[in-house]
Amino acid sequence: MKMKGAKKVHYESGPDMTPLVDVVMVLLIFLMLVGKFGAPNRYLVSDMPISSSGAASAPVDPNEIPKEPVVITVTSPYKGKFTAFAGTITSSDPADLSAKVEGLIKAKLAAGTAMKDIQVYIKPARNVRYNNVVDVYSAIVSAAERLQKGAIKIGFQTSEG
Repeated sequence: MKMKGAKKVHYESGPDMTPLVDVVMVLLIFLMLVGKFGAPNRYLVSDMPISSSGAASAPVDPNEIPKEPVVITVTSPYKGKFTAFAGTITSSDPADLSAKVEGLIKAKLAAGTAMKDIQVYIKPARNVRYNNVVDVYSAIVSAAERLQKGAIKIGFQTSEG
């Protein structure tokens, strides 16, 4: 008995996936060539010690926590502009802010606080742009460099609400 189906040509059912795989591989190679693998750091690096008000569960050494941190609140009342508040000082210009922060640090040094115990926190509001935070950070660093008394600890706080 002869089988009738043996001599018939069998066609594969379904679409041919070879062109799809070729296109996906070309796209993958293109994206690998265009993309950046070693992107620059998008966040400001801080070497802040652990503070007792943080969420960390590690034990805190009381000698590492500064006595009176300086908190600089940064707001953005207008697009592209910033206003920085720290205690009694207010500034919207990085150079002016640098001079005022330098005066604040000098007052703390005159009161007997060691430079290693002075810590400055930058607390940006939600609407503040990254470049404004960098301007404030640069102003603090330049103020500390002008004093030439050692490195200052600069950290970041999140705004509530």
